[in-house]
Amino acid sequence: MTDAIDFNIVLLHEDMVDKQQNLVTTSLTLIDTHDIARSARTYGVRCTYFAHPSASLRNLAHTLKSHWQGGHGASYNPDRQEALSHIDIASSFDEVIHKIDTRTGQLPILIATSARPGPDRISFSDLRARMQDGRPYLMMLGTGHGMSDKLLNRADLFLEPVNGPTPYNHLSVRSACAIMLDRMFGC
Repeated sequence: MTDAIDFNIVLLHEDMVDKQQNLVTTSLTLIDTHDIARSARTYGVRCTYFAHPSASLRNLAHTLKSHWQGGHGASYNPDRQEALSHIDIASSFDEVIHKIDTRTGQLPILIATSARPGPDRISFSDLRARMQDGRPYLMMLGTGHGMSDKLLNRADLFLEPVNGPTPYNHLSVRSACAIMLDRMFGC
């Protein structure tokens, strides 16, 4: 990925749906934090945000980041230190958007993702070509059983789903994120 592309990721936990399509807030998990940060750093993502309304879970994420940024964690695994240096913790999706707007002077183009097929999806190659326009982009990743319509309706673009050769399609968010990044920015 080139430095000219301001591509960001946010892992969302609020306004998700469960199996029965009820609105829920999911838990922030440390494995998602680690793995998404590592994939994002590998592909040159500007910043990876983890948004959660719970102060306790945000504090947990800050503790994780602090462990790998200083002291024994930093000296034990400098690669992890580098990956986690590019993450930011926020209380909400709107806070993430505000941070990008403050940094760039522009609202980011919001890119929704989903494992479900549907109309008006943008392909990975078309998105890659579009991102040459100098605007900041923010890819929205959901947890649980996906993002609510409230969140999806805020998106400017809707990325095509990651599909394999079988009808089974239930990847972890961290695996789907890695595949999407590779399809957009891989060599």
